[in-house]
Amino acid sequence: MRVLDSTFLIDMIRGDQKTISLRGEKQLFLTTQISMFEVIRGLFYRQMAPAKIHQIMDMFENIRVLQLDDSAVIKAAEISAGLMKKGEPVPDADCLIAGIALSKGVSTIITKNVKHFSRIKGLTVETY
Repeated sequence: MRVLDSTFLIDMIRGDQKTISLRGEKQLFLTTQISMFEVIRGLFYRQMAPAKIHQIMDMFENIRVLQLDDSAVIKAAEISAGLMKKGEPVPDADCLIAGIALSKGVSTIITKNVKHFSRIKGLTVETY
């Protein structure tokens, strides 16, 4: 299992050809509530039509969305504090995404944001 980061989901919505081969794989794909928020926020920011927003929401019906629960919050806080102590902070949203994934036993993320996610111990980063 692999978690799809916001960058992948946005590129998928835009019809980026690089996402097609990964989407064709027969495995369960996951994302997080944080990535879902980032995608939907972008739609509202771009003032997308309500029909487009509902279409994107339908896309999330086919992807398992991992929840931000207490164990994910604790893991994200541990990640964030550890990186801050090393002088290598990562944005809170990325720490939350990683915390959700790792707390659920998922250690691979598909993203274009290699710079941030590669700093997180225990997380394998795949790009496309």
